[in-house]
Amino acid sequence: MTDRRAPVDWIGDTRVIVVVRASDASRYVELAGRLGEIGLDVHEITLTTPGALECIAALRAEQPELLVGAGTVLTAEDAHEALAAGASFIVSPTLDARIVAIAHEAGAMAIPGAMTPTEVHAAVRAGADAVKIFPASIGGPHYIKALRGPMPDVRFVPTGGISTKTAPDYLAAGAHAVCLGTSFLGSASLEEGRFEVPLRQAEELIAALGQRSKARKRRKSDAR
Repeated sequence: MTDRRAPVDWIGDTRVIVVVRASDASRYVELAGRLGEIGLDVHEITLTTPGALECIAALRAEQPELLVGAGTVLTAEDAHEALAAGASFIVSPTLDARIVAIAHEAGAMAIPGAMTPTEVHAAVRAGADAVKIFPASIGGPHYIKALRGPMPDVRFVPTGGISTKTAPDYLAAGAHAVCLGTSFLGSASLEEGRFEVPLRQAEELIAALGQRSKARKRRKSDAR
């Protein structure tokens, strides 16, 4: 992928990034495909999850209609490995300008982490395509709205402690997208192959956000 604007716009359209942080990612390829059919087609596989790189590679090969990235990228080596596996975007809990540069050199999107206005500004100066606000639960939606006051052009992606019930509030506050992780997927559901809960929650969330038609239109357009 040579145009970093593509994943930026894609994430902005879907507005939700599903984050995988579990003890086993081997079953996620199947679940990701089913979530994509519902409308959640952006997925972040954290590198703290065993088999994360293999999962990224498998998703790129078997589910090309999804946008797949790597999360918890803390070192330059992590970034290189994730990009080699096929990650289209790189997410970090902190700011490391080297990782931003490595992502951009590969044509991928960089989403470093920040919390304070000073950290957000530093991330933007380093070239961040979007800024992860972590942990978002400390400030809640009101904090995202407050940050957007002096920095209206920054794409904020809050993560940490967000649920399907609170996600719409963060988006209404001006977030570019939100990240949903453990509370959404449920480690037991993923590890045991029981997908009923996340699929039901995905249906409810997409209905609440009114995004099903937009996601499907984009997938049809991409297929042409």
